[in-house]
Amino acid sequence: MIAAVQILLIFIIPYLIIRHKEFFLTRLIGSIGMAYLTGLTLAFLVYLAKVFGVGIVLNEDVGTIGSHVAIAIAIPLLLFSANLKEVKKLAKPVLMSGLALLIAVVFVSLTVYFVYAKGIENGNYLSAMAIGLYTGGTPNLNAIGNIFGLDKTLIGVANLSDMLIGGVFYMFLLILAKPMLKSFLGMPKDKRYMRNEAKIKKESLNKTSVAEMIKPMSKSFLLAFSMTALGALIGVGIWFAMGAEEGRLIDLLVPTLMISVTVFGVIASFNKKIRERQGSESLGQYLILVFSFALASSMDLERITSSILPILLLYGAITILAFVMHVLIAKWMKIDVDCVIVTATAGLYGPAFVPAVSEQIKNDDLIVPGLILGSVGYAVGTFLGLLIGLIL
Repeated sequence: MIAAVQILLIFIIPYLIIRHKEFFLTRLIGSIGMAYLTGLTLAFLVYLAKVFGVGIVLNEDVGTIGSHVAIAIAIPLLLFSANLKEVKKLAKPVLMSGLALLIAVVFVSLTVYFVYAKGIENGNYLSAMAIGLYTGGTPNLNAIGNIFGLDKTLIGVANLSDMLIGGVFYMFLLILAKPMLKSFLGMPKDKRYMRNEAKIKKESLNKTSVAEMIKPMSKSFLLAFSMTALGALIGVGIWFAMGAEEGRLIDLLVPTLMISVTVFGVIASFNKKIRERQGSESLGQYLILVFSFALASSMDLERITSSILPILLLYGAITILAFVMHVLIAKWMKIDVDCVIVTATAGLYGPAFVPAVSEQIKNDDLIVPGLILGSVGYAVGTFLGLLIGLIL
């Protein structure tokens, strides 16, 4: 009975968050933050019930399996709409600023690892997850964490730390970054951020568009689900090829699955029919909320208090120092303040945050370039973080 209620909540709560996205708390902390907050609230209520002797026990398998499946299907859905061919249309300042951010994130993450995170349990993987997170987004962080076999509570704490740090820093980008940096970096003189006009648009899931997108969403979901199933079969095949050792199936299945769906999603994005199908990105964002709620609701609250401070410090240091280094490189390259802020947003937060920041700094010319860079980050972030994680 409890497992059935869990499954219902895992799918209903994210839908309600999207449907009531204008709720003041959702607007304050974002949809993903709201999914984590509601999940943690459920975990806390269950914890309180245990304290008072009420025998409510959540099914761990529901949360774990649900989160794995949701993120595996969400990754290709988010990548389907990534028009990677549009990168060639970006003007030099945008490309150089994006490259500067990538260099800054990798360099700072490695430096902070050797100076500080090397002494933290799983510090190497947490640093690799940060690289995926700050060049791509939340899906990349979670994919890398799953590839390296980290337990759900540690992955959840990493997400929670990012939300706490990221929420504060996002307010900085929105309100203070331009006034503070415009004299240092300079204001835009030529707003040509694209070589040619790009064909890319941002879709949003709302009350009127859901009914219209059911058919294309179904097609995209079936394709993403098929990719997930194929990735799982490849993982099982590798397990058999390595002797089918008992207890090692999950160790091989999850990494293979995450890598496979990322590769499949990138390949599919080059197909115009798949790329332009409406609803893929919206459905992917919904499944990210499903993942977030499922993961947060199954977290061990006792472990959160003991592990969150070191990870908060790690991700806080990487966020701030990477941005500072990005700004310094941009100064040397003579890139204007608006371009730096939007490309930083695309890398540190992902494409979903680009329009709000571009509008806030009153430069709509950077919305499309920011969306393109954010899409590229989704595509490469997992592989870059995986590579660094293997090296460390």
